[in-house]
Amino acid sequence: MGKNKNMTKIKKIILIVLLIIIAVVVGWYGLKKYEQWSFWREMKSQADQFTFEQNRLKALVEADTYGGKTPQETLEMFIAAVEAGDYELASKYFVVEKQLEWVNKLQILPVKNIKWFVENLKLQTQNNTGTYSSNKQIYTIETPAFTKLIIYPSNIWKINEI
Repeated sequence: MGKNKNMTKIKKIILIVLLIIIAVVVGWYGLKKYEQWSFWREMKSQADQFTFEQNRLKALVEADTYGGKTPQETLEMFIAAVEAGDYELASKYFVVEKQLEWVNKLQILPVKNIKWFVENLKLQTQNNTGTYSSNKQIYTIETPAFTKLIIYPSNIWKINEI
């Protein structure tokens, strides 16, 4: 009878050890699956946010009506707004993504820098030294200051870079 009792104890211990091992393996596997699920959930959330931002940007671009029918006209409109001190309007001649950046830049620039800036832009519009890309979607002026304009789907030209 003592031998049977010892065998039962050993079986119980083995069973407990096996259950602990199974619990650890299942827990580890569950944790890995949870980490994968969390990762993909985060990726989906970021993808959804990206899609939302792209759609929002597309809607802003489609609704944007500020700009000229030619790159020179857009630059002239921009210059006129800057000279009038209407930096909010001036920033609207930039592509949507850069409008806030430029309204802030113009508001903090000293007057003498703005005058110098405007004079250089006037030279660009007067000299008309820019070139169109092969598909006529981009207009680039190299001197006196590098300037790049792009055409929007609504056929208005927007400043992309100065």
